[in-house]
Formats: sequence, C-alpha cells, structure tokens
Amino acid sequence: MPDGQTLASQYGVSLLTLKRALDLLVAEGFIIRRRGDGTLVRDWKSKGLSRLYSLKGTYHDYREHVTSKILKFEVIHPSAQVASKLCVNQDSFVYEIQRLRILDDRPIIMEYSYMPVDVIPGLSTKHLEQSIYGYIQDELGYKIHSAFVKVAGVRPNAIEQLEMNLSDTDFLMETERVSSLGNCKTFEYSIARHLPDVFHFETVIFHH
Repeated sequence: MPDGQTLASQYGVSLLTLKRALDLLVAEGFIIRRRGDGTLVRDWKSKGLSRLYSLKGTYHDYREHVTSKILKFEVIHPSAQVASKLCVNQDSFVYEIQRLRILDDRPIIMEYSYMPVDVIPGLSTKHLEQSIYGYIQDELGYKIHSAFVKVAGVRPNAIEQLEMNLSDTDFLMETERVSSLGNCKTFEYSIARHLPDVFHFETVIFHH
C-alpha cells in the first residue's frame, strides 16, 4: 500500500484519521503491517472468501478440569519467525512459554506461546498455572479482539512423546494462532498440539 502521507493526501483526511482507519482494517484482518515491508493487503484468494468471527477450542470445553504443568517460562529475544508473527523487532523482549495442559491427570495439550513483554507486562507463573487470558482481560483490562488460526495434523516431537506418553507414530491436531487485542496490537503467537480425541474446534464463517 502507499505510505500514510500519500493516502491522507489522496483522500483529503488528516494523518490521525487515516491511522485510525488503518488500525480498524488491521483489527479486522484486511491489511497486515510488517516492519521493513510497510502495510500489505491480505491475500484472501489463497485463503478462501471467509472470515473467522469466533473460535472455541479444547480448553473452553474442559477449563474447569484442566491444570497446567509449566515446562518453560523465560524472557528472550525472539527468532526472526516469532518477531515477524508478533510484529516486533528481534532486539525486543518476549515471553517464551511452554505448558502441558492436563485433563483429569491425562496430558492432552502441549502449548508453545510467545508474547511481547511490553504488551503483556507482569506475567508470572501464577498466571500460567491458572489462565493467561484471564490475567489479560481481568487484571490488565484488555479486550481480546481476534485471532487468525491455522489447523493441521502433525506427528509428536520428542518432548511431546515424553510428556504426553506418545510414540512417533501417534497423531496430534495442531493449531497455530496469532492473536490481537482491541487496540490492534498483536499480543500472542502460539502453537498448541492437541490429542485428537479431545480436540474440538468451531468457527462461524461468513462468505462475501
């Protein structure tokens, strides 16, 4: 897309008005901001003509019975891939989180999550053991707006085989998610790998 000054001049609006309009388009998923590349229009042709309005996953169905085993919780500089997903620089700081989700003593989900420290400050092991999203919404007062999700079938890696009592021939359902707040900031990039028999995923799709 053209730069902000060009667009503001073309449409006869102020830079502030243009920024607010672009923020809304980012939140709705129609455009993407990437450092070094500027603002890009999302290619919907390769992804079908649908929009994801709501999603429910395994945790929503079983949250009252799910506990967490924290395998890793560190503050790191992100890799190029993670930085790109979170729209941050590689010299910034992000939380690296690995949790095993357990339902009635049975390991069901392995989660790998990354969150910018400056967007989600004060995260602690207490929040990881309970609900990260609860902390974000109830304590930080943020509204979780949207998420882009990709679903795939995968084989378990060595850690998942060990922690989830699996073999290398078993099968997991993987969700890769990039989530945004109501203020248009990306706050999470995560990969969750679920046992197929407890995996539940719903969407509401509107065609344009």
